[in-house]
Amino acid sequence: MDQHFHNGCSNNMNATPLNDTTEENVIDIVERDENLAKIEIATLAIIFLVTIIGNGTVLLALWTRRRYAGRKKLSRMYFFILHLSVADLITAFLSVLPQLIWEVTFRFRGGFILCKLVKFGQTLGPYLSSYILVATAIDRHQAICYPLTYCSWTSRRSKAMVWIAWGVSLSFCIPQIEIFTYQEVEVGTWDCWATFSENWGERAYVTWYSISVFIVPLIVLIVTYTSICREIWQSSVGELSTRPRQASTRSPETRVPLISRAKINTVKQTIAVIVMYVICSTPFIFALLWATWDPHAADIPFFKGPEFTILTLLYSLNSCVNPWIYLAFNRELPRLLLRHYTVSSNNYRTTAENLRRVQIVDNIPNNNPVERHPLTKFTGLFSTSDQIRN
Repeated sequence: MDQHFHNGCSNNMNATPLNDTTEENVIDIVERDENLAKIEIATLAIIFLVTIIGNGTVLLALWTRRRYAGRKKLSRMYFFILHLSVADLITAFLSVLPQLIWEVTFRFRGGFILCKLVKFGQTLGPYLSSYILVATAIDRHQAICYPLTYCSWTSRRSKAMVWIAWGVSLSFCIPQIEIFTYQEVEVGTWDCWATFSENWGERAYVTWYSISVFIVPLIVLIVTYTSICREIWQSSVGELSTRPRQASTRSPETRVPLISRAKINTVKQTIAVIVMYVICSTPFIFALLWATWDPHAADIPFFKGPEFTILTLLYSLNSCVNPWIYLAFNRELPRLLLRHYTVSSNNYRTTAENLRRVQIVDNIPNNNPVERHPLTKFTGLFSTSDQIRN
C-alpha cells in the first residue's frame, strides 16, 4: 500500500471524513519534517533503483535465453518468474516512483484524473505479486503432491491461473478510484486525499485491503507449502527405506529419485520468495491495522515518529529482493548473461546463430543429409539438472 493514504499514515491515514476538516487538522497537515522527508526520498530512490536493476536483469536473462539459446518456450517456473518480475516492475514504476515524486513536491500536483490513476496503480503491484505467488504455489502443489494428475495439467492451465491473478488484482484496485480524489485540503492548497462518508469506512477499507492483499494469500501459501514439504519429507523417507533392497539390483547412477532435484530447487526458491514476502509485509500490515483500529494510536509516539513512516516505505522491499533470489536459484540465468555479454560474446553469438541455422536446415526436406556443426561447447552450457522442465 506504500503510504497510499498520502505521505504516511501518521495522521490517522490522512483519511478525513467528508465533514471533518477543522482548523486544527489543517495545521497538522501543513507541517512537515524536512529531515525525515530527505530520508524518505533517499529510501524510495534506493528501492526504486535496486528494483529496476534486479528485475531488469532477470527479464534480460529470460529474453537472452529465448533469443540466443534456442529456448523458444519458457518452462512453467520461468513463466511464473517472468510475471513476478513484471509485478515487481509495476510496483517500482506505479507505486515507488509516484511516491518518490510526491515526497519531493510534498503536495500532489497531477490533478483530478492523475490522482485516481496513481492511486489505482499504487495497489496493483502488491496485489499482483501476492496472487501470482498464490498461482505459483498451486502449480507447485499440484506438481509435487499429485504428480500423476499433473501430467494432464497443461501449461494452458498454469497460464490461465496467471491471467486470473491479473484480473483479480485489477478488480481489487478499483476501490482506490472511488476513495481518493483531488480536493482542497486547506484554502488554496490541493492534494490527492482519501475521504470516507462514514466513520467506519476507513476501518472497513483498511481491513479489507489487509485481508485481500496479505492474509488470504498467506493462508493459501501456508497450506500449500506445508503439504509440499510434508510430501517431500515422506518421499525422502520412503526412498531411504527402499534403498537397501534396491542396492543389489540398481547402481547409484541409475537410481531415480521420486521427486527430482529440479522440482525441489523450485520449491526452495519459492519458499525463499515467500519468506521475504512475509518479512517485508507483516510489520506494515500489523502496524496499519493497529493504527486504524486503536482509537488511541494517534497518541502513541511510534505512530508520530519517523519509525512508522519509514516502515510504510519498506513494504516494497520484497520487490528489491525477489530478482536476486531468482538469479541465485536459477544459475543458468546469470551464467547465460556472463557468457553472452562478455568479451567472448562474439563467439557465443556466432555459435548460437550456427545452431539456429542447423535447426532450420534440418527442417528442410533434403535427400542429402546435412552435416551437423560441432556444438558441444555451446550445448554443454545448458546441461545442468536445474533446467528440467517441470
